[in-house]
This record gives sequence, structure tokens and C-alpha cells, in this order.
Amino acid sequence: MASNTLDHAVNLQVFSNHYGVIFACTCGMILGVGFGANLLVFTLFAKHNTLRKNRLDVLILSMALADFLTLLLIPFTLQSAISFSWPLSDTSCKIYQFLLAFSLAASTYSLCAVSVARAMIITNPYQPPTTDLVVLMLILAWALSFLISLPLRTFATKERLGPGLTNFTFCLPTTPEHHYQVILSQFVLYYFIPMLIIAINYVRLARFLHKSPVMSMASARNTRRASLMVFLAAGTFSVCWLPGYVLELCVYLGLYRHGQAWEMFYFTCTVLQYLHPCVNPVLYVLLAKRYRGMQGAWLFQCNRNRVHPQVTSVTESF
Repeated sequence: MASNTLDHAVNLQVFSNHYGVIFACTCGMILGVGFGANLLVFTLFAKHNTLRKNRLDVLILSMALADFLTLLLIPFTLQSAISFSWPLSDTSCKIYQFLLAFSLAASTYSLCAVSVARAMIITNPYQPPTTDLVVLMLILAWALSFLISLPLRTFATKERLGPGLTNFTFCLPTTPEHHYQVILSQFVLYYFIPMLIIAINYVRLARFLHKSPVMSMASARNTRRASLMVFLAAGTFSVCWLPGYVLELCVYLGLYRHGQAWEMFYFTCTVLQYLHPCVNPVLYVLLAKRYRGMQGAWLFQCNRNRVHPQVTSVTESF
């Protein structure tokens, strides 16, 4: 994660005295919501063949898989933050840091692929992205995530921090010698470029809506809803990740100080980063109009023979 730095690790000893219990409870709630939401997405795809055949929904499934992997790794971070110890080996630390960076990148670039595909569908509905193009975007998202995560986590290491913290070891994403290069690379590859892609597609949608002729009420409503999803995706991505990079910049510039205000800022940044894997399934699936139509029939059904509404795509009709 962006917040796992040397200075942050040392500060965790002070931080836990004030916010340790709150931090653990908050992360526990996030894990519960995140696991539940993403498992519900997987269940929908398993039960409805039409979702698995929809090209855009496949990209959303890719994002859900990456988010689920991220959530599986959070307990390791939580345990280290509370106990001030990484209980596993240095090799395990490197694997953990790589998987964490890989899953975050895969989720982020899958989100970019969804943004691109949605913009293509709305701006040119008669020529939607082909299956080959969607498969290519899917492969690129995961391959690029692997390629950028592997070198960034080469310097991940298990460190014992400070002369007075003899029993305090932490799994760090980088060493002090390479801290600046790694953090700058993370900001560009994990935040700036994805945010730029999402923003460009939102501008495309805004220009299309401004120049498009008068549409029917139903078409206009669906287009506005889909555009709103792109805007919310950009907004939640920025809100969840930008504060963490601001904190990293403050640490690098020497502005970070031990104190209640900074501890609260660190706490907020960490929680926001962990929250993002929970936001995607809610934003893209659970708020979909078609899903809401089937939710009552599936989750609260009383009769096994009750006919379920047909679901063609969880990305349509927001």
C-alpha cells in the first residue's frame, strides 16, 4: 500500500495506542462488507449465464476478482499494524507486497478498461467494442499489472525498525535508499495514468451529451445514468487514493510529525485505501437498476419455483 513506509511503521506504535481498536474494528467492517459484496457479484455471474456472455460485464468480473484478492491480503496488514510484527519470512514479505501491488493494479486497470468500454458504447452504440477488443483490454490490464508490480516490489523487505524497537519488525514495500523512486513510480502508474484515462473518457461522454441531438426520454435517462457511473468511478477512485499519496509526499518532504492530527490523517488514508475494493461492486453491480429488479426475487424469495426476472447486463439501465 502507498502508506506502508518506514516513518509510518515507526509511527504505528504511537498510532495504535489511540486508534488501534478503532482501526481493527473499521478494517473488520470493511472486510465484511467487501467480502459480502464481491461474493455476491461472483454468485450473480455463476447463476446467470447472460452475465458471463456480456463483454462489459466480464471486465467488471475482472475488477471484482482483483478486489477480492486485495481483501484477502488486508488481514496480514492488519495483524502487523496491531502486533508490530511481521510473523513470516522475508521471502513471504516480498510475495505479500507483490500480490498486494498486483491486485491493486489489476483492479485499477480493470476499472480503466470498464471506463473505456462504457464510453465507447455510449458514444457509438451501433459499433460497441468487439469481443476481441474486450479480451485484449482484459489481458492488457492483468499483464500490465504484473509487469509494473514485479520491479516495484523487488526491494520489499522485512525490517527491524529503530534501536529501541528490538521486537518491532515490519514488511516494507521498499528500502529507504529507493523510497523516492518507488513512491514516484507508484503515483504515476497506480494513480496519475489511471486517473487520466478515466478523466479522458468522462470528458468524451460530456462532449457527446452536449453535442448529441435530442434523445428519447428513456435513452437520455440511461445515458445520464451510465455517465454518472463514470463520474462516480473517477470521484471514488480519487477520494480513496489521493490522500494516501499526499501523505507519502508529506513524509518525503519531512513534513510528517508525530501527533494526534497526523495520526488521524494516517488512519483516514489507510481506511480509505482499504475501502476502495468495497466500493467497486456496490457502484457497478449492487446499484444497477436491473440488479435491483432481481434482488428481491433472489435474496428474499419464498417460493423455489418463483420466476426470476431476466438479467441481461448489470452495466445497463442504471
